[in-house]
This record gives sequence, structure tokens and C-alpha cells, in this order.
Amino acid sequence: MTERTSKGRIKAHWIAEPCIWLAVLLLLTLSNISVDTLLAFELSSALTLGMLLLTLANRYLLLPRFLLRRRALLYMVLSLLLIVGAIYLFSNLEVSLMNAYVVEHSEPETWSPLDCTLPSAESKPFFDDATPPQSGVAGSVHLKVSILFLGSFLVSTLLHYLQKERDDEQMRVALLQEKTEMELKFLKSQINPHFLFNALNNIYSMVYMGDKRAADSVLALSEMLRYVTDESSSDKINLADEVIYLDNYLDFQKIRYEKAVNVSFVKNIQDGPVYISPMLFQPFIENAFKHSGVGSGQGSYVNIVLDADANNVHFSVINSKRKKKQESDPSRMGVGMANVQKRLDLLYPNSYDLKVEDAEERFSVELNIHLKSEK
Repeated sequence: MTERTSKGRIKAHWIAEPCIWLAVLLLLTLSNISVDTLLAFELSSALTLGMLLLTLANRYLLLPRFLLRRRALLYMVLSLLLIVGAIYLFSNLEVSLMNAYVVEHSEPETWSPLDCTLPSAESKPFFDDATPPQSGVAGSVHLKVSILFLGSFLVSTLLHYLQKERDDEQMRVALLQEKTEMELKFLKSQINPHFLFNALNNIYSMVYMGDKRAADSVLALSEMLRYVTDESSSDKINLADEVIYLDNYLDFQKIRYEKAVNVSFVKNIQDGPVYISPMLFQPFIENAFKHSGVGSGQGSYVNIVLDADANNVHFSVINSKRKKKQESDPSRMGVGMANVQKRLDLLYPNSYDLKVEDAEERFSVELNIHLKSEK
């Protein structure tokens, strides 16, 4: 639904913008049509082309590369040079078009006895030339071009910021929607009846066999339920709480199998609280268990590493790939990875690096996140 809306807006944008520029061309032509229709169209076309090029240069070159990257001074200097150059170029083009029109439509000069100089202090023709001085024409053209070009440049900047504000608002709405969907997915995929049935069944078996770990398993399951239903609703949580949840999740994954499995989880978190978005690593670990073939022997494994400090988080998971159903697995993994990457784009735009390697015998994910100083 969201993708359809976005595509519809893009399509409407590409339809509306050419219509706006055609309307500008029409209005400029009508404003000068009293002179000559062809000349008015030529002058208006030149002005419209100049404003269009200036707007595109500002929108796709100056704004994204300089102003949005906090290079305001360089943006102002380059914008001034661009505007002055465009005004000079298209003003001269307008004057040239008008001069060419005057030359083309002027009558041949004929001499008359009346074209003489009267005895006076000032020497001038008896009949003044009907055409205004070229300096006056050029000055008027420069003023008109300057107003139109400056106006179009400022309007393009304003529209860019309005569009950016709308995009940011859509991003916030999408993030909230994505967060809600992820919470529902986690509740269904992790704390679903099947998972609870297996967990409780394993705990029952441990109690029946007199295993002393049964009490700890009940406590771990309770902690997992509390974390998913309460803590995961927060925007940021302490990474230490996330690690506790992952440890419990791994423990319950391990007790599903009758024999020992090759699963490792290495943590290196420096002192001090590290805040991160919740439930961020679990999809990668779930994907690793799903496709590694752990429990079936044959050298299957899942290796997880988590390093973190106040500024950066490094997470990696490497798992073996089972040979059965090899053809259907990659597509599912591709969709899952695309969903996770979309969530990272929403949560950490331009602040993360995700590398996925799908080799013949193993699958690896490496995630680096640069954290901002916020809690």
C-alpha cells in the first residue's frame, strides 16, 4: 500500500512539473504578445529554459551536495556565481533576439533633406529615432531576467525544503508503522503458541527428569516474555538488556535439539550504557538457525559476535548452509534481508553498513552501526 502511494506521488510529480513549466512559458508569451507573437515566444522560451536549468542545478547539484551537507558558505558562493552567470548569459541572449528582430523588420534607410542638423547648442537629428537607446533596452532586460531568475531560484529552494519536510514526516510515519509491524511479527514469530509449546514441553521434561535447570528455564522464559511485550516498545534500550534476551533466545533454541549443537555467542561490550533500537539482531540469528542445519550434525554451526562501545556497534553472524532445499532458501533469505535492511534504513539512515555474503557453504552477515550521542 505504501509503495503504491509512493509510486503514485512520483508519477504525479513527473506529470505536474512539466505542466507548470508549460504554464510559465504560456504566461510569459502572453505578457509579450503585443509586440510580436513569434518574438514573444522566442523570448519566453529563452527565459523559461534559463529558469528551468537554474532550478535543476539548484535542486540536484547545489542543495544535495553543499547546503544539505552543511556547507552553507560554499553553497551561497556557488549559487551567486551561478545566478550571475545565468543572468548575464540569458540577458544577452534576450537582447540579441530583440536586436535580430529589429534588424529583420526595419525599413531600408533613405536620405531626406529633413535629416539635417538645426543650429542650436545641441546637435541632434530633426526627427528623433523611434527605437529606444540600446542601453535602456539592455538595462530593462537585465532587470526582468534578474527578477525572474532570482525568484525561480528562491522558489526552488523553498519547494525543496517543503518537500524534504514532507519526506521526513513520511519517514517518521513509516518508522512508526514499521516499528508496529515488527513488534507484531516478533510476537507472532517468537512468542507464538508453537514456540511456547516447545519451551514449556522442554521445561516439563526437565522437571520430570529432575533437571535443576528447570527453574532457570522458567525464569528465562518469563524474562523473554516480559522483554518482548514491554521493553521492545521503547525507541532505545540498553544493549545489555538486548544481550540478556539474545542469551535466553539462544538457550531455548539449543534445548530444542537432543544433542549438543555448535553455537557460539561472543560478547565484548565496554563499560557504560550503550543504547540501541530493540530487537535489531534477532532476525539475523533466527535466519541463521533456520538455514544452518544446526542439530543435524554434518559440521553445521552458528557463530555470533557482538562488539560495542558508546559510539559504534559491530555485529556479525556466520552460519553453515544445509544442502537440502537449497533452491528455495535463497529467495526467502533475500526477502528477509531486504526487510531487515529497510528497518535499518528507517532507524539508522546513513549511519550503518551492512554486508551480506552468500557463499556456497556458508552465509555471513556483518553489521556496523555508528551511534549518535543520545539515550
